[in-house]
Amino acid sequence: MASFNKVVLLGNVVRNPEIRYAPGSNNLPIARTALAVSRKYKDKEETMFIDIVVFGKLAEVLESYATQGTPLLVEGRLSQNKWEQDGVKRSKHEIIVDSFQLLGGRKDRAADDNSMHNAGSDSSFSASSDIDDDDIPF
Repeated sequence: MASFNKVVLLGNVVRNPEIRYAPGSNNLPIARTALAVSRKYKDKEETMFIDIVVFGKLAEVLESYATQGTPLLVEGRLSQNKWEQDGVKRSKHEIIVDSFQLLGGRKDRAADDNSMHNAGSDSSFSASSDIDDDDIPF
């Protein structure tokens, strides 16, 4: 039986992305943040906070341009992070981002970057194929 793991989310960045570098010779950049994704039904609104993880050059771009409140469209896959803390097994789901699109124009982003071509347009970024699953530290 075939399986399919694809997630597309549109939400607002909850906190400024935090970037760290994987130990070892490859020094892979890893950015983490969360998205606030809302769903309206009847007269109620439900907001979920979903952790996202971005690797490589894409992580550096996210850290440079996304700040708290930035509208962001992400595409990726669902992953389960497992660990043990004080003898208790824990886990959480997060989205491993393959590509993202910054929404809302450049008004809140740096104006001097050459990778943003049209001042009023949205910008999308995709992960390069040089990141292998062996590069990911978990």
